[in-house]
Amino acid sequence: MIIDRAVIEVNGGCNYSCSMCPQDTRTGGRHKDFLKKMTLKEFEDNVADCAQHGLRIVNLDGSGEATLNRNLPKYIEIVKKYGAKAFIFSNGYRMEGQFMMDCVDAGLDFYRFSWIGYDWKQYDKWMYNRIGGTFMNTWDKVKSMREYVIDTQSDCVVSTYHLITDNANIDHELSHYKQIVKALDVKTEIWKMHNWSGAYDVGATNQRKGEVKTCGRPFSPDVVIRAGGNDGKRGAVHPCCQVLGRDEEAVLGHTSENTIQEIVEGEAYEALRESHRSGNYTQYCNDCDFLVDDTEVLVYTNHDRDLMKMHGTDFNLRDYQ
Repeated sequence: MIIDRAVIEVNGGCNYSCSMCPQDTRTGGRHKDFLKKMTLKEFEDNVADCAQHGLRIVNLDGSGEATLNRNLPKYIEIVKKYGAKAFIFSNGYRMEGQFMMDCVDAGLDFYRFSWIGYDWKQYDKWMYNRIGGTFMNTWDKVKSMREYVIDTQSDCVVSTYHLITDNANIDHELSHYKQIVKALDVKTEIWKMHNWSGAYDVGATNQRKGEVKTCGRPFSPDVVIRAGGNDGKRGAVHPCCQVLGRDEEAVLGHTSENTIQEIVEGEAYEALRESHRSGNYTQYCNDCDFLVDDTEVLVYTNHDRDLMKMHGTDFNLRDYQ
């Protein structure tokens, strides 16, 4: 068994209630059993377990906000201890000052600011929060982190992630996002909306178009480990991050009870793979728009990023379709 990337969620909660995300507390939010923090010991146990199988990259985010862990630099140090790269996808609200510098100095390899909304009004609409996160606040933090990386000659890549919120207005949104990226001189990815395994309605104009077939994820060397789990268990293993909002029904095992190899080679995971071979998908997969092979879902990027390649990894999902 090979694990190229492990998404190990260090915190299942979030300080934002983004309108397109199942974490949005205004619409119910994530199930409480998955709003957990992964301890340092649990995290190292999971990293060490995955490292036995060729681990190259650890994403410390999952479907929560990693920066809510105040000792996040220690988590990054653990990843580096096992010879892997440390990636974080985040809303960026807490990535400033000494905390930001400590994360970079700990060896952070890649940091992505989630930035939905091409101006301040759109940002406030889509990235709803009550803690003071704004369009310009995010701009300043991206700029500050980029400057620190340059000043310290760090290898950390600072990037942004944007969503087209209305496909009927795609050229307008894309133009504005490109201006942001150019001004800040960062790497970026701009994607179409996705529906979180049916947990979010993207609207009629944002439906993906293409052939329906396996996304390839159940077969790929990519594992997802949550902080929480069902019935008080820890380290729930999911097929991907897109099942956010349907956490309870998508559990394939728990690392608090079994090794990652036992789970990936176990009955539940194999049943999921068989459903993708046959096309008789389990319900949370059947409702997911990642089954739609939309070749235009990645609208724009300015770095080496193939549509079917999980970010930073060596494997291509086309090999598993």
